Amino acid sequence: MHVKARAPRLAAVLLLFFAFLAGSGLAAQAQGQASAAQASAAQASAGSFAEGERLFREDRPREAAAALERAVLDPGADEKAWLYLGLAYQQLGRHEDSVAVLRKGLPKASLYRHLFFFDMGNAFALQGKNAFAEEMYGEAILADGSYAPAYLNRANARMSQKNFRDASADYARYLALDPASPQRATIEELQRRLAGALQAAESAAAAAEAARLAEEAAKKALLDQVAASLKAAADETTSLSAGSGAVQGYGDALELDD
Repeated sequence: MHVKARAPRLAAVLLLFFAFLAGSGLAAQAQGQASAAQASAAQASAGSFAEGERLFREDRPREAAAALERAVLDPGADEKAWLYLGLAYQQLGRHEDSVAVLRKGLPKASLYRHLFFFDMGNAFALQGKNAFAEEMYGEAILADGSYAPAYLNRANARMSQKNFRDASADYARYLALDPASPQRATIEELQRRLAGALQAAESAAAAAEAARLAEEAAKKALLDQVAASLKAAADETTSLSAGSGAVQGYGDALELDD
């Protein structure tokens, strides 16, 4: 009896065991297929990035953009794929698209974070949006304070906004970071002119302030003089009208003729 009772139970256990093995095999197979698909996608992305980089370096921005658009679809895409795509858009005159794709890729940036901001600044500058460009160059400097081109381009953006003093400071910082710059002579000449212009502006501002103060002093003196004259006239009027306080009457009684 005991043998007959255990046989069905053992068979059920064996069926469950074999089912588990079959399920595990299917799961493993599915996992393997998913891993293979991911590897294939990553390989395709890497291939698209390599192709896009090559085309970009060959100055073929339209074809490069198409390849790089495929490359950035991979969540693990190289951060340079986003940079090259943004630059390709700039070469195609798609400046707003350049800013958009660089912003989208920014969270993935690590080594080249300063270049994402720098390239966004360039895209804004190409659109004449110098205030936004200045802000992005500032972010690039915060990300990497030794990146000389960011100081140069921020100086140019500030010049466009007539912020000559801060522009001059940026030019000086740029030359300190890149003393062998081929633009050194041009920038130094510009700085000399800026220094003269700033000195002249300061002198003009000082003269204008002195003239303003003198004008205010003259107005105040005139108002004081007028006030003093009015007060003197008021005092004189008071002294003339002051008397006994009696009301002048008639010597004779007023008579009415019949």
